[in-house]
Amino acid sequence: MRLWFALVLAGGCAAAGVPGPGTGDDNQNTPVDAHETVPPDACVDSDNDGACNNVDKCIGFDDRIDTDADTVADGCDKCPMADDRIDINMNMMPDCAEVMTRTIDVKKVGADFWRGWHTGGGVAHTNSNDNTLTGTSGATVYNSYFVFSLAGFTASAITNVKLELEVESYAGDANEVISVWDVSTPSSTVEASGTNATIFNDLGGGVKYGMATITAASVSATTPVAFPLAAQANTDLKAKLGGEFVVGLHSDNAPGYVRFSFTTEPRIARLVVTYLP
Repeated sequence: MRLWFALVLAGGCAAAGVPGPGTGDDNQNTPVDAHETVPPDACVDSDNDGACNNVDKCIGFDDRIDTDADTVADGCDKCPMADDRIDINMNMMPDCAEVMTRTIDVKKVGADFWRGWHTGGGVAHTNSNDNTLTGTSGATVYNSYFVFSLAGFTASAITNVKLELEVESYAGDANEVISVWDVSTPSSTVEASGTNATIFNDLGGGVKYGMATITAASVSATTPVAFPLAAQANTDLKAKLGGEFVVGLHSDNAPGYVRFSFTTEPRIARLVVTYLP
C-alpha cells in the first residue's frame, strides 16, 4: 500500500512539471521559477576578476589591480599614484583630480623685489634697482626679468600658467609687442649686479612662452596685462617646484619701451597657475 502511494505521488509531481530537489530548471528556455534551484556560487562576472557584476567596483577592469593601494582599482582610478579617497570638500570628486588655482607674486626679500633689467653692455644692472624697463630707451636695448618663488608648492600636474603684469610707463610706437621667454640662468645670477651679455640674451631667447600687445591705454587700465603662456611653461614650472621660476621679457618691435615697475614701488607682477594637487 505504501509503495503504491509513493508511485502515485511521484507521477503526479512529474505530470505537473515539478522537479525533485536539486534538479535545477525544468525549462531551459524560461527564467528560473521560484521552486527551482540554482547553484549558490553562480553569478555574472563579465570582466572575470572574481567580483560579480552587482558588486564590481570597476566593471570592465580587474578590481584586484590597485597599484597605489587606495582601494580604487587602477581601471577606475582618477588619480594614479595618489589617494582617491581624500575629498576634503566632500563634493564626490577626489581632491587629487580637482583643478586648483594658485597665485604667486614676484619674489620679495625685505624691500627688494626680484625684478629688473639687463643690457648687452654699457649700462650695468644693480640688484637694488627694481625698474623693469623692456625695449629701447635712447640707444640702449633692455630685457627685463621677474623671479617667482615656488617654495612649498607641490602639484601632480600643472595645467596652465598665466603671467599678469601691471604697466607703469609706456613710450614709443602705437603698440609694443612684449614677448615672454624661458630663462636658464639661475635666479641668483640674474638678480646679481653687473653687466652680462649672456644674461641679456637669455632673457630674450630660447623658448618663447607667449606674448601680449601693449598700448598707452594699458598704463591707466584697471587690470594688469595678461600673458597666456604656452604648454612648455607648464612643464618647466613643474620642474622648478620647490625652487624658483624666472621669466624674461623682450620688446619685439623697437623703438619704444614698456616699464612694468619703477624703482622699488609695488606693482602687480604675478603668476596664476592652475594645477592638480
